Amino acid sequence: AVYDVHRCKMVRRLALLAVGASALVAPVAPGARRTALKAADAQLDGMIGTSIECGDQVWDPLELSQWRDAGEMRACELANGRAAMLGWVGWLWPQVFGLWKGGPVTTTDPIDAIMQVPTVAWAQFIVFCGAIEANKYNWAKGEGPMTDPSKPFFDPLGLYPTDAAGQEKMQLRELKNARVAMIGFAGLFVNHFMPGAVPGLGGFH
Repeated sequence: AVYDVHRCKMVRRLALLAVGASALVAPVAPGARRTALKAADAQLDGMIGTSIECGDQVWDPLELSQWRDAGEMRACELANGRAAMLGWVGWLWPQVFGLWKGGPVTTTDPIDAIMQVPTVAWAQFIVFCGAIEANKYNWAKGEGPMTDPSKPFFDPLGLYPTDAAGQEKMQLRELKNARVAMIGFAGLFVNHFMPGAVPGLGGFH
């Protein structure tokens, strides 16, 4: 009985604290939320990414575009997707085609291989990535040797179309491949730590 009385007192105290805290938080006006949603919809209008897989609309189920710039989030999505595409190839290549002879890495296990890469190689990799990002930043500002806004930052083979329809088609294709690669890389990661959890990846680690 003493325990029940003490418990009731604690519940009342917590309820009072919750009421006091809520009084310090300004409520979100419905009009402000509607304005934010309209602004988000305006950002998404005409954005690349409307396709049958997403119900012919830009994929934003959590309505994050009302909080952050849609263009910035799309740039982050593409950056992560491109990294996932490279990661997918890097994860499977040694297991399918084998390792380079004479290298410091002696295992095809991608997680164990991380620890076998020399520190100097990681340092070179970080500097290389930093140089790419610095040039990309200058390109976005219209500075540096690559300042043509009609061309992408990296297109050494000149594959980017010159017509608007072709550009939109290629951008959508890259976006779809990036999303599939992110899902695929997540599947590889899960299958590594939970062998057999992902159908079709039983022969890989």
